[in-house]
Amino acid sequence: MLKQFMSEKNLINRPLIIIGLAILFLFAISFLPDEITIFGIEIKSVDILEDLKRDDANEEIGKVQNFNNQIFENIVIYSSTSLFSFDHSNKVNHFIKSEIDKFEETISKPTPDPPNSPLEGNIKQLKHFFEALKNAKNSQVRIAHYGDSSLEGDLITAYLRNKFQKQFGGKGVGYLPITSQDINFRETTKINFSDDWISASITGNNSENLSVGIAGKGFLNSKGSWVEYSAIPKFRSTRNFDIVRVFYTGLINNSELIYSLNGTSKKSIPIYKSDGISEAIIKEVNSTSVKLTFPEENSTYIFGVSLEDTNGVYIDNLPLRGCSGVALKKIPRKTLKEFNSILNYQLVILEFGLNILSGRKTNFKKYEQEMTEVITEFKKSFPNTSFLLVGVHDKSIKKKKKFVTDPEIKKLIQSQKNIAKNTDIAFWNLFEAMGGENSMQHWVDANPPLAYSDYTHFTSQGTKKEAEMLFKSIMNANRQL
Repeated sequence: MLKQFMSEKNLINRPLIIIGLAILFLFAISFLPDEITIFGIEIKSVDILEDLKRDDANEEIGKVQNFNNQIFENIVIYSSTSLFSFDHSNKVNHFIKSEIDKFEETISKPTPDPPNSPLEGNIKQLKHFFEALKNAKNSQVRIAHYGDSSLEGDLITAYLRNKFQKQFGGKGVGYLPITSQDINFRETTKINFSDDWISASITGNNSENLSVGIAGKGFLNSKGSWVEYSAIPKFRSTRNFDIVRVFYTGLINNSELIYSLNGTSKKSIPIYKSDGISEAIIKEVNSTSVKLTFPEENSTYIFGVSLEDTNGVYIDNLPLRGCSGVALKKIPRKTLKEFNSILNYQLVILEFGLNILSGRKTNFKKYEQEMTEVITEFKKSFPNTSFLLVGVHDKSIKKKKKFVTDPEIKKLIQSQKNIAKNTDIAFWNLFEAMGGENSMQHWVDANPPLAYSDYTHFTSQGTKKEAEMLFKSIMNANRQL
């Protein structure tokens, strides 16, 4: 009888109805209670949403169970009337959408935005930066964003850069390393490089005693070493660039740099022997990729490359994995001064913290002293630059069956406030901005999740959220001055 009915209604000509019914049926099965019996037949529960549920989401599962009977009843009633008339496809689509909307409203309400956390400390010294922003249409405004592994992949920096470039202009991602450990998850630039580079870092090995640059890293080429950068079109302002700047110290005479833009024929420019930091500049409007090759072995210390334009805001992503911030003192003052004379930083953002919590008996007094020395040294090397210290975010530990704020976090935040006060710079309390005590639990449970289930690291959506909050706090401070 059903076959006759379906034939009469010519369901073959109604593929969207069939697909809609199939999706609706599978969706409904997900909400069936365990061991339900329909017409004497035991139906086993099949949860097609199982992989989307977290183990600790008992409250959300309870909401689903309370919702089961109502949604299933609605589907059965509606299916026995309107659906099988097959003359109301618009009603079918509307019904499916309305039931899904009800489900989402019931169990997937996003975490409400926490109250805005204003900048603290010496806000007035940010005038250097705010004055520079006024001229961003005609000149470069440059920000150095230092941090630990939370900055890897250009994650937080990319979203912050995008906010600034949307409002003040800018074209290009800014400073990039030669080799990197985060190439598989970078947000803005694809980086490929030969495996024969000799590298050094202030947080790792430097057996060759290489010079390091503004990012705390240095690279020495072998014969024919190369690196290639390709813009990822995620953000409009970093899809292409007009200028390539290569920062180096030349070790031999008569060397050269071979380059290719957008996969075109190779060209070359000279690399000069130098005692300090030099730069090679390549210009080509609307470039999307560049490959650099160094043919002479051990000819050059390369510190990094910048993809940019002549005006707008540029935020250099400078992550140091495993760093508490103290290792920045290993960058020579001469190097800092030389890079500042070339790049002219208007703002330095320092975002460290979690790596100081390596043990349960952290010596915060020593950390305060060492970070105070680091920032004091940076201020001497960047005399006309504003500084902003970002406090550590919430981190949870498991206490019985709950995840609560690590008690050491609050001690660290107070230590960071003391550092900002000692050095007379601005401070942003990320811990309070994300909701304060036990807020990490809410970030993990948010939809979509803002933090991973390790209750320590932000997801990409979480880094975006942080960048948006930081940008808002900075611009609010700008309006107040």
